[in-house]
Amino acid sequence: MSNSITDRTFGIEIECFLNQDREIFVNDFNALSSYARNNQKIYFASSSYGHWRDDKWVLGYDGTVRATGDNQTSAIELTSNPIKFSELDNIKPIIKQLNNVGATVNKSCGFHCHIDAKDLSIKDVKKIMITYLIYEEVIAFMHPYSRRWNAGYAASTRSVNTSEIDNAFRNATTNDLIKKIRRASNWERLFLSCSGYDPRYVKLNIKGLYQYHTRSGAPSGRTGTIEFRQHGGTVDSDKMINWISFCYQMVESARFAKCDALQSSIRHVSFSRKKRRLFDKFRKRL
Repeated sequence: MSNSITDRTFGIEIECFLNQDREIFVNDFNALSSYARNNQKIYFASSSYGHWRDDKWVLGYDGTVRATGDNQTSAIELTSNPIKFSELDNIKPIIKQLNNVGATVNKSCGFHCHIDAKDLSIKDVKKIMITYLIYEEVIAFMHPYSRRWNAGYAASTRSVNTSEIDNAFRNATTNDLIKKIRRASNWERLFLSCSGYDPRYVKLNIKGLYQYHTRSGAPSGRTGTIEFRQHGGTVDSDKMINWISFCYQMVESARFAKCDALQSSIRHVSFSRKKRRLFDKFRKRL
């Protein structure tokens, strides 16, 4: 696979309340002209959880999405097929259709972004995981409070006491987690290095990549992707595109950076300096 930024693919999972009959939504979208839907099509999974297909989006149900008010019916997960980053606008027709029928979200919904990583070495992936770890505090403040620290199915790999944020992100704590990642000698151990009751339900999840390399689990789960789970549910195409771009650039830039070194135990790096460093990495590489 080429390392060009235009070649790597991504996939997304949209959790929301459709507020319309699911099959009617799928049929209405598929009936649009190929131009109007950017050649995208949806497969209706009437009685199954969302899953991946190479050729179509899949609309399935989602048992983790819980209604908390009026106008919240038909909880769904809409899963894209792999899309080239250069064709990012292909998601817009489906998002437009969701808004046309009044789709909504609440705090139980998430928006997950998968970035293809089949060509990356275990060393590359460790760099990406460590970059997310080092800059977790900065990334957290891109999101609403409910998604910053331990958001249900998108947990932090560290213990975060919100009344003592500085302690959670002190260099010594971060270094312990960096060492844990660096010690992982194979894909399984790297996957299990993520803390929590299930290493899949963390902000940066490599289960699909681990299963791809080890040929473990169901074939449908061997996506060969790094999944970014932190973003809250949304049906706003601008928010989606911005988060997809951010995750994509993190994968593309972090693997070339010297970002797996331990943090200084003497001089604490301020939040503002971390923020500058993170986006400088993106600009220099991309």
